[in-house]
Amino acid sequence: MSENDKLPRLELLSTLAFQGKIRNGLVFHCDKKHIIYSIGQTVIVKDIATGKEYRYCGHSNTVSCVAASKDGTLLASGQENFMGYKADVIIWNFQEKRIYGSHSIHRVKVEAVAFTCDSKYVVSLGGQDCGNVVVYDIDGLVPLCGNTAAPLAGGYANILRCANTRNDIFFSAGNNNLRIWKVDFKSRRVTPTNAAIRRIKREIKCIDIDLSDSYLYCGTASGDILKLQIIFNVNAHLAYDAKLLSCLTRVIRKEIPGDIPLYSGGVTAIAVLKTGELLIGTGDGVVCRATQVEFQAKDPAKKSSSNKSSGNKSKIKMETKLKELQKTIIKGDVTSIALRGDGHQFLVGSGKSEIYQVTLTGFQNEPIYTCHGSAVNDIAFPYKCSDLFATCSKETIRVWNVATSQELLRIEVPNMTCNAVFLMQDGRSIISGWDDGKIRAHTPETGHPLYTIEHAHQCGVTVIIATADCLRIISGGGEGEVRVWDVTTSIQVLVRTMKEHKGGITCIRLKSDEKECVTSGADGSCIIWDLVNFIRMQVVFANTVYLGVCYGPGEHQILACGTDRKLTYYEVLDGSPVRTLEVSLSGSINSVDITEDCKIFVTGGADKLLKVWKYVEGIVTHVGIGHSDEITAVKISPDKKYIISVGKDGCIIRWRFPE
Repeated sequence: MSENDKLPRLELLSTLAFQGKIRNGLVFHCDKKHIIYSIGQTVIVKDIATGKEYRYCGHSNTVSCVAASKDGTLLASGQENFMGYKADVIIWNFQEKRIYGSHSIHRVKVEAVAFTCDSKYVVSLGGQDCGNVVVYDIDGLVPLCGNTAAPLAGGYANILRCANTRNDIFFSAGNNNLRIWKVDFKSRRVTPTNAAIRRIKREIKCIDIDLSDSYLYCGTASGDILKLQIIFNVNAHLAYDAKLLSCLTRVIRKEIPGDIPLYSGGVTAIAVLKTGELLIGTGDGVVCRATQVEFQAKDPAKKSSSNKSSGNKSKIKMETKLKELQKTIIKGDVTSIALRGDGHQFLVGSGKSEIYQVTLTGFQNEPIYTCHGSAVNDIAFPYKCSDLFATCSKETIRVWNVATSQELLRIEVPNMTCNAVFLMQDGRSIISGWDDGKIRAHTPETGHPLYTIEHAHQCGVTVIIATADCLRIISGGGEGEVRVWDVTTSIQVLVRTMKEHKGGITCIRLKSDEKECVTSGADGSCIIWDLVNFIRMQVVFANTVYLGVCYGPGEHQILACGTDRKLTYYEVLDGSPVRTLEVSLSGSINSVDITEDCKIFVTGGADKLLKVWKYVEGIVTHVGIGHSDEITAVKISPDKKYIISVGKDGCIIRWRFPE
């Protein structure tokens, strides 16, 4: 047992994260109360009524797919791994929240998992580095059989779907690949049959089958849907045919100029309702309900006059198209459609890591769960206010309600990454630093832009902070410069540039009298600056990349942490080291924050652990285990009731501050 296992655990209050980029990564449990999705290395089961979460931990790397059995007793999840290593498939007991069984047959990545209709077998599909499909016996906890997923002629498979009425049939699809598989349980063999789709070449993005297993629908990157009729041969060992009936496209609306029959962005998610209607999700965020209608096919070839005079009656060809009945648009591409029971209500997972609820009556989408879809870079609380906090990541700044974990405000700057955010003490603006080298200010109520400082730093603004009177901003850049600005809403003036660091600025902390500040840099130095004369007062060096710094008790000491896995106390007066703590056994320490009375501080880093320390004793009192990826920033709330930590996987976790 490690030292971390012996320490008291921090109480995890809430989690904000959803891996929306996983195909079919959002699943409804059969009890209609819980949804299943993944966060990093963890499978999450969430009660949508109460918001309570249950965490299933057991994977060693990022979860790549999830599935739930039809009887609701089991869950399955697969992961991705580093090149050359095996990827695990884990079967979970839903009620007991423990591992029921597992196997490590696939290499590098598991693309998809699916339960058979009787919940006795789990089918898993490996990625391009593996290329195998495996049938796992749940009762015997052993692999039953396997085979190569895609034909040798080309293409790959990354989608899996089991039949609704037969436990020995499942389907796989991908790029120029569509197969029906028949499992022979007696001889322990699984045999594929290539679907007869003639010379049509498509990259299939999603598949679904109707309840009677009669028709298979395949959404493609081209924007159409392949409809195939499934013909089973009961006496043979193979499901010997899947006949292509039509390529379904939209009915063009003549009142819309430039309307095309194909779905823009491709069909990325599909679900078949009991009525036979289709729920379709596309790459440009469109979610629609469509029904199939027949039209007379247009014959482009003109009939010759001789054929007309012959009087022979030609057969009228009919073609099937999709008529949209209802439609709504969400942000980001649609990656999952999860039906709740009979489908009168369903959830939509977005590639921007958001979950929307849609009902068939009215067909309006309601965002019920929003979070960051990429690494969160910074956290900020308002001055002496613990009810709100702000976070920033790629393209967005978001303001959250602490009690409800609901998003209150979103500020978006497309194609840019926000590296730092700070809330002005007067509550009139949110300032932020971006990788395009600009400092931006927005209103906290509406998010409207107030002003922008162009070319604030050459290599992007990495950190930012402001004085109590809100008239001065101190910023740090990737080139190593610390710049001081006098700002108002109407004018922003550069006061001084301080250039001593040889690497990017990673952290800035102001002294309480605002006459000094300390900065940490990627060059292995921490510098204490005189903000009156704009000169260097003291500097400390170490063989590391400093990532975080803060003042200690009485502001006579500073704490600095970095890639050497250590946290060091330094004297402000002469820069001498006082104490060095071994914070982590593996990975860098990315962030440190300290309480106002300087008795307790917290750290977080690449080991994914949040640790609470006593300053004087230099010992760990509590540890928080819950992050699935590297912790990028930590912050203690002003009232010392909560700790907020954020990670590279976009996860935001709120912990109860220990008494």
